[in-house]
Amino acid sequence: MKQLKVDMATLEGAFEDASWEHSYFLDLETGQVIMLTDDMFGYVEGPPDYPLPDWQQEWVEQAEAVEAGYGTRYIRIPEADSHAAYDDMEAFITTVQDPHLTELLWVAIEGRGAFGRFKGVLATHPRERERWFDFKDERLRQRILDWLKFEGVEPIIEAPQWSTETEAETPTDRELLLVETLAFVRTMVQMPGVERIALLGSLATDKPDPKDTDLLVTVADDMDLDPLAAAARRLRGHLQSHNLGADVFLADSAGNYLGRTCPWKRCGPGIRLSCDARHCGRRLYLHDDWDNVRLEAKVVRRPPLTLWPQVLVRTSMPTDVEQELIQPLMDEAITGPARGEQVQWVYECEIEGRCDRCLRQAPVLRLEAELALCAHCLREGVKLLDQ
Repeated sequence: MKQLKVDMATLEGAFEDASWEHSYFLDLETGQVIMLTDDMFGYVEGPPDYPLPDWQQEWVEQAEAVEAGYGTRYIRIPEADSHAAYDDMEAFITTVQDPHLTELLWVAIEGRGAFGRFKGVLATHPRERERWFDFKDERLRQRILDWLKFEGVEPIIEAPQWSTETEAETPTDRELLLVETLAFVRTMVQMPGVERIALLGSLATDKPDPKDTDLLVTVADDMDLDPLAAAARRLRGHLQSHNLGADVFLADSAGNYLGRTCPWKRCGPGIRLSCDARHCGRRLYLHDDWDNVRLEAKVVRRPPLTLWPQVLVRTSMPTDVEQELIQPLMDEAITGPARGEQVQWVYECEIEGRCDRCLRQAPVLRLEAELALCAHCLREGVKLLDQ
């Protein structure tokens, strides 16, 4: 048996994560757990049409190393098994002492959506809920130990070491989110059936540490959602390696909220017992989990920032969003100003206040240095800058 120092917490996360288009590998020399997405391996075969950031290029180099050493230095970590997770629930129910709760849990795990109902029942029984977490973690840990033994590895389990130093070159969460959002938009605009792309959520604000990017994509009724969902999975996979996330919401041409993109490679009724879509398979790769998430109609019809086919800003945007997201799209002629407008981008002002230039009381956009301008004065100022 080969002795190897491993981070059990990281291995547990890899064993449980099977939602997106990525794979995990164990380095048999260092004990490191490596996450790589499908397109990282694709970049090994041929680079994309646009330059990759340095930190993303490092992932490609890691994919090259894994591909070269697969089976000798690197081994693939098994994907999460929904059947094993279901077995965990059944095994836990047999340990519950309260006969009423036992009956509720047996009913909850019948049919599609079992995982969500199971958690819902336990939510009203906090002690049993905590005991379930411990029970589930212990069974997962044992599966990992069994797998390591099968691979000829005797684990030396150490707690993760946290560095107190921050590397100067490490990108911030906002920088990572903006880079991935830009790449996603570049992909979306080439897909037939995509009618509008908008940015929602904390990334469109000045929040210093947003944890995800939220995008709203308006699609035609007859659009094939498979490639869109695949792009969304890649987006999530890239960001998950940095403990960040992404949601891609969908709307139709009439401004109706449809749901989110399906998180799995294979979409259809009965494939995933844990699927909580209301109408799984009615429209492939549409995940209409309205019981969990639903956007308000006003947000769908008037999102804070529309990125494509024209830039339309309905509230003040952080400088990094303008510089790292809007401006590159403008420079590449991917997006443009609103119909009939000559400005770089258009602001719909909805904040009532006094314009600092004309002193009229009107909807204004508050700019840096506490300068507030109404729509008329803002456009006049942009014209002067363009001359």
